[in-house]
Amino acid sequence: MPHLEIVAILEGHQDRVWQASWHPTKTMLATCSGDRTVRLWTPASHDDFSKWHCVETLEGAHKRTIRSVAWSPTGNELATASFDATTGIWENDPRENDWECVATLEGHENEIKSVSWSSTGALLATCSRDKSVWIWEVESDNDFECLSVLQEHTQDVKMVAWHPKLEILASASYDDTIKIWKEDEDDWYCADTLEGHTSTVWSLDFNAEGDQIVSASDDQTLRIWKMYKPDNPQGIPTHNGEATWKTVCTLSGFHERCVYSVSWSKMNGHIASVSGDNSIRIFEKTQDSEASIDDDAPTWKNTTTYKDAHGVYDINGVSWFPGKQHSDWLSTVGDDGLVRIWRLVQD
Repeated sequence: MPHLEIVAILEGHQDRVWQASWHPTKTMLATCSGDRTVRLWTPASHDDFSKWHCVETLEGAHKRTIRSVAWSPTGNELATASFDATTGIWENDPRENDWECVATLEGHENEIKSVSWSSTGALLATCSRDKSVWIWEVESDNDFECLSVLQEHTQDVKMVAWHPKLEILASASYDDTIKIWKEDEDDWYCADTLEGHTSTVWSLDFNAEGDQIVSASDDQTLRIWKMYKPDNPQGIPTHNGEATWKTVCTLSGFHERCVYSVSWSKMNGHIASVSGDNSIRIFEKTQDSEASIDDDAPTWKNTTTYKDAHGVYDINGVSWFPGKQHSDWLSTVGDDGLVRIWRLVQD
């Protein structure tokens, strides 16, 4: 059976760590914390990954907890979402090798829970406890224009995530739903509402192709949703010429408490989830039979479990490494203020 081995433990944050975001092309990790800072970490050497250094601390831009951090697709910018209701845009000056907060986006009424860049880097999405999702257009000279304020969720919006290839946005909410947002002639609208979870949806992630989503909920389950386009061969009904999303697999009975975060590896196809039960679980799609290969009724197996991964503390986030060179790595962050990097070892 595969198992998880610890690669490194990163110490430095002075409060709980909420999220970790891998650089799109480098072996670098950005983490954000209740201590109002973002830390950038890299290995101390190219051949020893057990020791990591904090190479930069981004601070001074936010007055409260930084809840979410996201790299732009180029890796030249970072976005930070804070409980102070602002989003910070940080830019790297390669001449000085220094990071500066070059823009502050305002408008949300309450804590911002998540920030995400589109695959091209042309758009930014934020979501908040004020029940809204904002879509921003990235303009020249560090200007950002709010294109749309989407207010169809009826509760706190926990997370936003862009499709890996298209300008399609998904949002997860305290109202137990996921919404899919698309653009139509400069206006954004809700193309589908995904219903099935019986409590807060905390986290979601697309697969590499973008035709499936995994979601994690307070109801202690993971759901895998598949997109069905109009006139699909399966005969799944669609409305108004829009694709519809349906649950094709529900993973229950694994986590014993709220599932806070989920990550779908774009490299190896595995799903990782973390929970208030302090465990990491890895799921792999089984290929045992004809039925399990079928994407309309896939079978997923929990192949790896690591209990007490952050001791007695809640684990707030999990994220697979995005590139091939360390496709078996994932990071976790917790209320213990620590960042852990793991390797999935295939026995």
